[in-house]
Amino acid sequence: MSKSKKIVRRSNGEGSVYRMKDGRYGAAYSLGKDEGGKRLRHVETGKTEQEALDKMHLWLSKNGYLEEEKVVINGQTTVEEFVEEFKKYGLKDSGISDVTYDNYCNMLRPFASAFTGRRIGEIDTDEINKFFARMSNEIINGHYQYGQTSLNRTAYLVGRMFKRAVRKKYLLHNPMDNGEFKKPKAKKVSKEITALATDELSEIMSALKQHDTIYPVVNVMIHTGMRTQEALALKWGDIDFESACISISRALTKKMVFDEHGNRTSAETVVGLPKTKAGTREILVPDSLIEYLMEWRKKAPTVSKTKTSDEDFVFGTVKGPSWTCDGFRTALNRYLKKSGTGVDRLRPHRLRHTAATLLSNQPDATVFHVMQLLGHEDSRMAQKYVDKQREERAKKNKEMLEQISKGLVF
Repeated sequence: MSKSKKIVRRSNGEGSVYRMKDGRYGAAYSLGKDEGGKRLRHVETGKTEQEALDKMHLWLSKNGYLEEEKVVINGQTTVEEFVEEFKKYGLKDSGISDVTYDNYCNMLRPFASAFTGRRIGEIDTDEINKFFARMSNEIINGHYQYGQTSLNRTAYLVGRMFKRAVRKKYLLHNPMDNGEFKKPKAKKVSKEITALATDELSEIMSALKQHDTIYPVVNVMIHTGMRTQEALALKWGDIDFESACISISRALTKKMVFDEHGNRTSAETVVGLPKTKAGTREILVPDSLIEYLMEWRKKAPTVSKTKTSDEDFVFGTVKGPSWTCDGFRTALNRYLKKSGTGVDRLRPHRLRHTAATLLSNQPDATVFHVMQLLGHEDSRMAQKYVDKQREERAKKNKEMLEQISKGLVF
């Protein structure tokens, strides 16, 4: 092989890109063999590797080798088209939920907007670093707009988009897959979701106890660590009153309709599966909670439109036999704001954190107990509850040791 001809090998049927003697680049694609056994190839040339690859991809598309592609994507494609193709074929058809797809489309909008009119092949690592730096520094109404979670998820999606483009031979290189890419760092300080303090929980529960339809939901959540969407999807048949066991096998979610650009046009609440595979679980609950639920089953029809057959939802409202997640959050916070507790807003997810923290604070509790209660597959997700309690116990130990040290005279 001539030294001037450096070939980048690819998998069978995917072709190769090489530099020719005259300095140009060639992209070759294997078309199999003819009837006589002679190897057939098609070659496209360009001044750069990307140009040769772009010409080859266009030729393959025009000649029916890429029939599944509705849009020809290469380095000359605009960023808007690049993002649109990824949303349609890289996300929508990947099996993710409607809610996740909606969130992902929203996260990609800043990237598409920042590079409007630009060709995707022109976007290098430096420009991507500058883009994330601008996101980190963006201020609206005197506050930084993006927290670390938003930046991380946007970086994940943009990186996934470029990685797919390289895998499908739209591009030769992923500008985020090298040592020059800098992971974005947020300037916005996001509030950590924490457990409710004992006195705070007591005050909130006392206030909510006066509300006929909100308190039953919150009471079950604080005793079980259920997600809001799991609790609201609970049906009477999921409760084994004799064994004091609650089975979680469903959760509320949203079914959405999108236009061709990934914009949500409508949404409705439906019953789906739990958030994760491990979310399908059974929870043995205290007898006191079972007794409360038995009493609620009797009382519910008199204070709400809750029904009581095994196929009916456990929690209803004064207007209907079930809640929506948005409706529950709104009602909860509206009532708390008027209750005089001093709590104007409560994220229901804090109830889940509180249940996990209370469990982890028990002397014999381990991270595996927390995992089972919450339906976590990864111990790292549950570990934070245990670690938080260890930190608090360590501080308390320090205080007690200081008191002990004062009485030690040597």
